[in-house]
Amino acid sequence: MSAVLRNWREEAAAVRADDVERYIERAVDGRRSVDPRIQMVILVMTNLLATTPTPLAIDVVGVLSAAAVVAYGGRFGSAFKWLVGYAIVCLAQTLCISSGDPLFGSVGGMLTLMRKLYVVAMLAANMVATIRVGELACALQRLKAPRLITIALSMVLRFFPTLAAEAKAVADSMKLRGVRLSVGNVVRHPLKMIEYFAVPLILRVSVVTDEISRAATVRGIDSSHARTSLYSLRIGFASWAFLAWFAGLSVASIAFAQDGYTFMGLF
Repeated sequence: MSAVLRNWREEAAAVRADDVERYIERAVDGRRSVDPRIQMVILVMTNLLATTPTPLAIDVVGVLSAAAVVAYGGRFGSAFKWLVGYAIVCLAQTLCISSGDPLFGSVGGMLTLMRKLYVVAMLAANMVATIRVGELACALQRLKAPRLITIALSMVLRFFPTLAAEAKAVADSMKLRGVRLSVGNVVRHPLKMIEYFAVPLILRVSVVTDEISRAATVRGIDSSHARTSLYSLRIGFASWAFLAWFAGLSVASIAFAQDGYTFMGLF
């Protein structure tokens, strides 16, 4: 009887594993996004674009290209918000620099730095939002990346969404106690906001970090054997097209670099 029950359990487990594998394959095939490997290479290229003193037109083309990557994954609303934010940053930078006031001029310099790094923030946020941890680990393993880099990047990709969820939970707890996390309260009562928001968040993050490390250990992240994956990564035509476009944009950023500037066009 025990042997029959054991065989039944093994067959049921195999059926469940096959169902999970088919479900993941359908989900990955039906989800349109740029390949994780291509996204990582593009992110490195945009760092070159951000640290090169290029004209504003090339920077705008870079932001529009990053918005195209975001929109290609079906996140049209997010792409629109990023573009609106970039327009606001550019407008504020122009007004501060043209004011002639030293204080506003320094603010304009910080906004210039923000404008240059904007494209990097767009692509990095899109990676965190669209790439699953398993996909990232599979992509890094395909690229023959060292295990330490694979573990570190996988942890980072898993940590930021968890941090956002914990911050939202702390803010909701504050609302239940009649305390709202707002800009006005931060300006008027900074110490109270640190006590009510930052301290609980830091305590929760320390606990979550320990839980993530334990979950990774249970899943065999420190195993010396080759890691298997349920994800089957394939680089499509659109991914190659984005890679070629950003490679050309990186070459253009070097070719049209402005003389007399050293870092991000600031000085």
